[in-house]
Amino acid sequence: MAREWASGLNVSRWAKELFKEVGKKIYFKKFMGDSMESMVVEKSMPEGKGKDMTFGLVGLTGTVVTGDSSLEGNEDGLSSYSQTVTSSQRRFGVINAGNFDDSKVLYDFRNESLSQLSRVYAEDVDSQIFSAATATSGTFGNVLAVTSDASSYSNSDQAGSLAAAGSIQLSDITRLKTIATLGASANWRMRPIRIAGEDHYVLIVHPEVAYDLFELSAWKTIQQYANVRGSDNPLFKGALGVYSNVIIHSHQDITTSDTMGSGSNIKGARNLFMGAGALAFARAGEMKWVEKSFDYANKLGVSAGWIYGVARTAFNSKDYACIQYISARTDV
Repeated sequence: MAREWASGLNVSRWAKELFKEVGKKIYFKKFMGDSMESMVVEKSMPEGKGKDMTFGLVGLTGTVVTGDSSLEGNEDGLSSYSQTVTSSQRRFGVINAGNFDDSKVLYDFRNESLSQLSRVYAEDVDSQIFSAATATSGTFGNVLAVTSDASSYSNSDQAGSLAAAGSIQLSDITRLKTIATLGASANWRMRPIRIAGEDHYVLIVHPEVAYDLFELSAWKTIQQYANVRGSDNPLFKGALGVYSNVIIHSHQDITTSDTMGSGSNIKGARNLFMGAGALAFARAGEMKWVEKSFDYANKLGVSAGWIYGVARTAFNSKDYACIQYISARTDV
């Protein structure tokens, strides 16, 4: 049903509705929460002010004292680090063709603007999150690539090590989980996401990698008897399945390349394996909806603006909860 809101004093209602509609369409929304227990930690800048926002990351080594040994004097200090997220205003705008042209169509300009602006904003937020998670610059950016003899793991880009036959295998998922659970040279022990008393991680793969996964006979057998059933948690919504408590999703925005491998001729994908606190998303206030008339009020334009930013979290120059998993993909 079309909204019967006018402009003028009611533009704030359009802004609130836009904010609500964007939230419904953001792919990563199901992974977002306001605590470090969420995969994407979402915070709002106080009173909507500021350009940068700092997220606190706290770690504890956890040296144990046994028996009647004295704990006093053997306490561990909390190692505190911070992740700064730099935000920026990001705007989109639309304008109609004019009053005469509007009279020839059946849609309402403001309602259609709301629909289209919410779509492009959601796509932009998701794009920013995927970009931050996949970045390889800096001293961190741990990467696991499927090579010809085994899997190569490093805190440098491993795209050149990808093998032509390096498509996804269930053993890769097991290894990713093991690296996350134990920690390694390029990442800390990754905190899992707690769901109904069980620990889970999330793996997001490209649709063509998902195709390769579906072709594995072992995957077909496992999912026939152990697929996602009956969970109300948002992280399971739309999941391809679960393997070894790793929830597997697919998304087309996973970064791909046709020039991976030593010969720069292998089609690959930078899939993402993540745990709690993998990414930080900062926003300043609510969205803006501004209307302006042109050509003696014959045309109407709408500008939408939102200040936000995203970063992959790092703890003392090591990734906190994100691993790039580079695999080959079938060109379907």
